[in-house]
Amino acid sequence: MREGNDDGDWTWRADTESVRQLRDLVGHRHVVEALDALSNGPGTVAELVHRVGCGRRGLAAALRTIAAHGLVGTNHPGSWDAPASRDALYALTDRGHTVVATLSRLSVWTLLVEGSDHEDGNSAE
Repeated sequence: MREGNDDGDWTWRADTESVRQLRDLVGHRHVVEALDALSNGPGTVAELVHRVGCGRRGLAAALRTIAAHGLVGTNHPGSWDAPASRDALYALTDRGHTVVATLSRLSVWTLLVEGSDHEDGNSAE
């Protein structure tokens, strides 16, 4: 199975850089929904479009973003920029499962939102 880039082990740490990286990832359109859909098992583009509730282009952009972080792989050879065949199957990598488990924690989302408020100057103080 061809995987996206994997630039190291994804280990969640509540430090500024980890929060920034995760916030950047989930800030891309359809990424959270695609990760959630893939957490329910592998799927073709048609299946994932249905599960995510977006168009093929939106899903393709989300899959490229997720692949760039090493979170998804496919049985379809070639570039992530090329259209996939109808039978291409997409699945989370081990790293992808780790990120999905991390994102399932309320404390992580709290850090992501609180950090965003402080960076934007919208502190609740």
